Amino acid sequence: MGMKRKQNQDNFILVPEMRLFVVADGMGGHKGGETASYLAVHTIGEFFKTGEGSQNTGDPAVRIQRAVLAANQAIQARGTIDATLQGMGTTCVAMYFSGEKLYVGHVGDSRCYMLHPNRIWQVTRDHSLVQEKLRAGLISRAQLKTDRMKNVITRSVGFESDVDVDVYQLEPHPGDVFVVCSDGLSGMVEDTDIRDIVDEYVFRQDSLEGAVKKLIESANAHGGDDNVTAVVVRVV
Repeated sequence: MGMKRKQNQDNFILVPEMRLFVVADGMGGHKGGETASYLAVHTIGEFFKTGEGSQNTGDPAVRIQRAVLAANQAIQARGTIDATLQGMGTTCVAMYFSGEKLYVGHVGDSRCYMLHPNRIWQVTRDHSLVQEKLRAGLISRAQLKTDRMKNVITRSVGFESDVDVDVYQLEPHPGDVFVVCSDGLSGMVEDTDIRDIVDEYVFRQDSLEGAVKKLIESANAHGGDDNVTAVVVRVV
């Protein structure tokens, strides 16, 4: 929940048998954000466990995209039934390993990172106003975390009847580590510190759970302004 929030609007789901890992950070009124993120992760999970995605046929990039679109429809439908939930939405990062490749479906400002010893790369690109300002050259990367628009996202799952889903494709190798997180982590902890924590707990101590615990502790130690969710995945 972080140090300042009274409710947790983050949700995640792990479906290791399908090699699927999803994080969502909700928004929208009392219970709205929590409901939206819950619907997102569980709709995507069911899509792959029992729905269209369970067939394991066709383009995996299309499957992950359709899973997020199914989540968008589920959130829209719930808002139609319950007027108090109208306007809710959520970020979403869904990692899906298929064959020898990784597909990352992304909407919003939750993130996926790839890490090697002493190295970190941000796989996803935030859908946020500050990211647009950075691309336009209006602010520097150092100003991202202090800009007054830092929490304004430009795209979310469920807020509108349709959503554009970015899909990233990578070729992971044994030993690669991925961190999927809400901005409660990435907004409070520098990328270099995330890298150092993964170095210490995963690459040196072989403890993924230790890394998750330390990442969340670090976000709270830096203020814990938001809910904090982190999933750490290693390719074996």
